[in-house]
Amino acid sequence: MNKTIIINISGRVFHIEEDAYQALKTYIDSVKAHFSNYADKAEIVRDIEDRIAEMFAEQLSQASRQVLLQEDVSLMITRMGKPTDFETDENELFENENLNAINQPKKLYRDTEDRFIGGVCAGIAHYFNVAPKWIRIFFIALFAFFGFGVLPYVLLWIVMPKAQTRSERLQMMGKKINLQSFAQSFEEELNAVASNLSQLKANTPAFGKTGLFIRNLVDRLMASIAKLLKFIVRIFGVLAMIFIGLLLCAAFICFTVFMGYISNTDMATIFPLNMITDSLRPLIFVCGFLLVIIPLFALFILLLRVLFNTKILNRNISFSLTALWILALATATFCVAKNATEFKEQASYTETINLKPNNKQSYVLRLGDERTVQEDVNNDEVENRIIRISGSDRDFDSPRNLHFDLSIGGADAPILSKTYTARGSNFRNALKNAHLIVYYYHQSDSVLTFDKRFELSNADAWRSQEVNLKLQIPVNATLYIEKKLADRFFYYQLDDCTEDDANDETLIAVTATKNGFLCRKTARAIAKEKERNLEENKDEEVSETVLF
Repeated sequence: MNKTIIINISGRVFHIEEDAYQALKTYIDSVKAHFSNYADKAEIVRDIEDRIAEMFAEQLSQASRQVLLQEDVSLMITRMGKPTDFETDENELFENENLNAINQPKKLYRDTEDRFIGGVCAGIAHYFNVAPKWIRIFFIALFAFFGFGVLPYVLLWIVMPKAQTRSERLQMMGKKINLQSFAQSFEEELNAVASNLSQLKANTPAFGKTGLFIRNLVDRLMASIAKLLKFIVRIFGVLAMIFIGLLLCAAFICFTVFMGYISNTDMATIFPLNMITDSLRPLIFVCGFLLVIIPLFALFILLLRVLFNTKILNRNISFSLTALWILALATATFCVAKNATEFKEQASYTETINLKPNNKQSYVLRLGDERTVQEDVNNDEVENRIIRISGSDRDFDSPRNLHFDLSIGGADAPILSKTYTARGSNFRNALKNAHLIVYYYHQSDSVLTFDKRFELSNADAWRSQEVNLKLQIPVNATLYIEKKLADRFFYYQLDDCTEDDANDETLIAVTATKNGFLCRKTARAIAKEKERNLEENKDEEVSETVLF
């Protein structure tokens, strides 16, 4: 095992093998010796070390290693170049400038060395390789002809970083970052400074000095505003990170509790979870959890990295989480599509029952669930279990797919038709699911009691089961409909036939005629209709009955 050394390059700590360290030390010493005669040698060496540190950090991240090897140092030297590669006549060194401008990717910075106000236009001009004057003319035109331009400029001033180091200026111009670029950049800066100093007094009148003062003042003001906005954004970022962290904890807790709950609960009684086929439930639940938790975790890590400049996950872990999320999405999509095929076909069958006649031709219709309760209490065997699917006390369990219709028939006794409907992957399965529906009613002399819910026998999933009841009543027969049954199945057709303070057990008298069912309105309903006619200036006779 090779000996490692801990080094510090531009404030970054690296672990490096001893032979690689010797090569790095030799290289940096040669760089310092080459630039020893430059007036700004300390700044040049510092910029070069910054670039070396960036390259090492990038190489370690790509290789998922913690220790620098000889090959890393060799790669850095190849990319940066050696001082001996261009230790020639200085005129020859800068004759071929295209060596440093070979389609390198540019970065957007503010060029404060070629600025009128904040260097935004100059930075954009470098990025798009156009003259700064055209960008400035564009912003002036925006302000002059469209009334805006200042706000975008200010926002860009705040968002765009300033090109402070020589490396950043080279990146801004799209030049290769190597020793030759640093040397060329330094020479260009010296020439520019000498030229500016020789012409400073002659070309800077009083109003120019005033403009320079205003420009510096505005620059400081915008820098202060930028710092304030960055502080505010950081505060909101920390709050968002705390909130997302709490969401992550809540998601883990809820998933754990949920999995513990469903492991001890009959899933066929919980809607809409009972829509999922029994074999697909665990897979869909796990995939759903991953689809939620991975983006939250990624957002939490992203905020942590942006706010504190800390990289927690390496590239392999990031790729693994992304692949896992895509796999969970694909699996969940497949499972949902497969489960949807269970609702492809629909089937139904009808059962007709002749009820017992009544000499008085009067019948009482009530709503109850006594039979359901009895079945729930006495059926303990799992293979013969009865599953409650709907009801007023457990509305969450499923939709109310129980319907009740009244009609007038020519028979001497009532006739009850029960139509059972369900869905399945094919017609046979749909019909099988329909036959699993159990619905109870009870006749005691003239009293007909209908259960307010239907049940499923030996079913493990909800497949849009539905029951349609149709009760045919002989002409001239009288029905006494319990109010809670009327409210549940006939909605508000009989609302005008009952008092507001009537309880659920109140009976509503309805007569079967050739023209339909007839009930007498209450005094309240008649008075309300008369009042409405007066408001609308209608001269109509108010009927005292309701026909439906």
